[in-house]
Amino acid sequence: MQIPECVIEAMASHLRTSNANVHRGIYGLSAMAEEVYESTRREIARWIHAREPREIVFNSGTTEGLNFLASQFTSLTPKDEIILFIQEHHANILPWQRLGATIRIIPMTEEGDFDSDSLSRKLSERTKIVSVAHIGNVLGTINPIKKIAQMAHTVGALCIVDGAQSLGHGPVDVQEMECDFFVTSAHKAFGPTGIGFLYGNSKYLECFKPYHLGGGIVERVAFDQAATFREIPTRFEAGTSNIVGIAGLREAIHFLQKIDWTAAQIHSERLRLRVFEILEQNPSIEILKPNNRRTGTISFIHRSVHPHDVASIFDSEGMAVRAGHHCAQPLMKALGVNGTVRLSLALYNTEEEIETLIPALQKVGRILQKNNAKTIEF
Repeated sequence: MQIPECVIEAMASHLRTSNANVHRGIYGLSAMAEEVYESTRREIARWIHAREPREIVFNSGTTEGLNFLASQFTSLTPKDEIILFIQEHHANILPWQRLGATIRIIPMTEEGDFDSDSLSRKLSERTKIVSVAHIGNVLGTINPIKKIAQMAHTVGALCIVDGAQSLGHGPVDVQEMECDFFVTSAHKAFGPTGIGFLYGNSKYLECFKPYHLGGGIVERVAFDQAATFREIPTRFEAGTSNIVGIAGLREAIHFLQKIDWTAAQIHSERLRLRVFEILEQNPSIEILKPNNRRTGTISFIHRSVHPHDVASIFDSEGMAVRAGHHCAQPLMKALGVNGTVRLSLALYNTEEEIETLIPALQKVGRILQKNNAKTIEF
């Protein structure tokens, strides 16, 4: 997402007035930086309904959060199982593949949704982790996290949620979802890049070991004895954090809190339906797995033009779309395509912007027709 002026100004203001490290200095400037740091943790905890601020761990984003979680389960063996959804982003596949556990995959339904019946069949006492995206980054599918978490808990498995796509699309309640862990990134929720956070139930975080080792996380270090580490969440935040990013994240949370989400959802739905209307009028376009539970993430293919070429032509008309496999190659294989064009709607998009789809698609058609004519001449 693009960053609102208030977030940019919050980061600039922090650099001008509070630029210091945290948890290290006893001077005033450091105290100001630490207040920004810890108040952000408190704001996040309230926004996502964590039980307490110490359940929030700062990191560089969703990818690091998932790698951190995977690092805690290196003792798993092939007798243990981890369950993933076919639609997962590579960041929610690769860390688990490095472990010794067996990976089991939940397929899509015909409508492109999470197949809960398949999960029911695959859950067993061998299942240790069920890790799934809250919202799919290709099809925009909203997964039934509470149901998934409850099913996982019946066999004693943990439920991990990749919330990269959901933080910027409405309020999040980790207690209502009943998940054990939730990871996300600021840059998908009106914040800066390079900063994110992990929510973890404190009863599990208390048992976890530090992921990175370095300054700021220890009580005592000696050459002749094992180090002793500080309490959660500090023991997981080694080194100098992206403090200015955290200042931006705090303002992004404030920005999210001020949004009228009912009005925002009405606006988003109006834009989404108009996108579908335009795309469905073009016989060369196939929308992938349309359903009634999707966000503003819409993937489609042009039957005669490569997704990269479509994206390039769209860019010439002022419309920025992603093209390719979107770090979801297993999903592409399941769909039988090499890649898609992905159009992502945000709250700041307008009806006028959506209408640029029409000339952009017409330009794709004209170029295709011109190229075909050249081929015939040759």
